[in-house]
Amino acid sequence: MVATITNFKRLPIQDRLSIAGLLYAMLDLYRSDNTFQQYDDLDAQSLFVKLGISDRLINEFLRPTLLVGLFKPPEELSAAVTMELLYFYALAHQDSFDVRWIKSKSIAEHLFAPLSRRLISRHHLQVLGGTLVRRVTLSSDSLRVSSVEVENVATKAVQVIDGVDAVVLAVGAKGLKSLMAQSPELSKVAPELVGAASLGSIDVVSARLWLDRYVPIAYPANVFSRFDSLKGSGGTFFMLDQLHKDAQQALWGDEQPQGSVVASDFYNASAIAAMSDQEIIDRLTRDLLPIAHPAFTNARVVDSEVRRYPGSVSLFSPGSFRKRPPLETSVESIVCAGDWVRMGDKEHGAKGLCQERAYVCGLEAGNSLIRRKIVNGADHSHPVLPIRADEPQVVLGRALNRLVMDPIEALGLKLPWFNS
Repeated sequence: MVATITNFKRLPIQDRLSIAGLLYAMLDLYRSDNTFQQYDDLDAQSLFVKLGISDRLINEFLRPTLLVGLFKPPEELSAAVTMELLYFYALAHQDSFDVRWIKSKSIAEHLFAPLSRRLISRHHLQVLGGTLVRRVTLSSDSLRVSSVEVENVATKAVQVIDGVDAVVLAVGAKGLKSLMAQSPELSKVAPELVGAASLGSIDVVSARLWLDRYVPIAYPANVFSRFDSLKGSGGTFFMLDQLHKDAQQALWGDEQPQGSVVASDFYNASAIAAMSDQEIIDRLTRDLLPIAHPAFTNARVVDSEVRRYPGSVSLFSPGSFRKRPPLETSVESIVCAGDWVRMGDKEHGAKGLCQERAYVCGLEAGNSLIRRKIVNGADHSHPVLPIRADEPQVVLGRALNRLVMDPIEALGLKLPWFNS
């Protein structure tokens, strides 16, 4: 709240100070596995209310922050994961994060295509683009994978890949649900994957606008807050022309630049996704952007693009932690990777809907297969860099809290927000 005092000019000081109770809950979160589970079973909205956080701070700061940070309102989010996110981004590492956008083309073209070419040329990787895994078949003893059945989305051709050494399930709840439905053997021996497949997911919509004039605004990265037109979704917009002042022509596909380029994302966007492309563009240009900044009123859209990503994001709902997939599964040759995976003793400091966490989990999944000699990769495990250590006052605060709270809980007493 202190760091963003110039961004939230209308929030009274008494509302800002009401967040103090949440700082204590963050210190208490990792006191024990049981404590973490109690916070996970509680929804974030209930915790905010019980901690005495003001309605205004919840609705004007925490709710819009969570809608674009965990992509759901606080009443639908685990209090534990909510605090992990707020601590990781807003307290411990605020100066480590900034908005970065690819100047031209896409991430797939700039990052993944060159990576694929390198792995193909150096390590004989075979990349099956536009292909879905339909079924995983196990060996007769159900200890390992024997084959994987894949389907080409365009041609519907089915291929069975035999002699599989290992499988890394880098999928979300939506993909895992489909896979488990078609893999009865796997469902029988890996109940933890069946449980993970039952978890929810979130729809996302992205839109990009090319305008006929430049619209200068104070901040290139912005969050929509308290707009009825969002239909319950979270919304952001980014002024790409301001973020990439040296790449105007690239933003316009090497054509002559005419004005600002605006990227906007909608999260928890089921209602938005049901609208037509033109309705979404109209919603942005008539009901959202002009209210955020009046200079958008006279801008005309020269070109636009809308993309929908149904069920593409992990939902960290109350009580979901125990159901999230583990890094290592009941089948020794199957591991899981992604931001929603429980990493056990390999747990990393990157939390929430976080690309760093997904990346680290992928490394640990590969390292696990090498360490247990399921795949041949002697001396090829990948080092994982830890995040920087907690600041001294946080370490001290957690130690003091444990010193006080453990004896109190031993007497059967609980913190008031855990009482029903």
